[in-house]
Amino acid sequence: MRRNHTKFTKKKHSKRGMLACAVAAASIFALIYLVFSSFLQKGNGSIYMGSAGMLALAAALFAFVQAVRSMREEDTFRGLPIASVALSVLAVGAWSALYVAGFLL
Repeated sequence: MRRNHTKFTKKKHSKRGMLACAVAAASIFALIYLVFSSFLQKGNGSIYMGSAGMLALAAALFAFVQAVRSMREEDTFRGLPIASVALSVLAVGAWSALYVAGFLL
C-alpha cells in the first residue's frame, strides 16, 4: 500500500555539505591507496606520490572549510554537514599524522 508522504519542512540538503563529504571521502581513499602503494614499493615511492599526498591534504583542508560553511547554512538538514566535518577532520588528522611521522622518522 502506497501512502502519500507529506513534507512539512522547507529544509533541503546542503550542496556544500555534499561536496565536502565527497572531497573528504576522496582524500581518505587517496590516503589508503597511496599508503598501500608505498608499502608495496617498500617506501621508495616517487615524488609524484608525495605530490599526490600534498594535493590530497589540500583537498581535505578544502573539504573541512566547506563542511564548516555548510554547517552555517540555514534551512538545511544537519546530517550531511556533520558527517562531512567528521570525515574531513579524520582526513586532515590522518594526513597530518602521516607527514609528522615522516619528518620524525
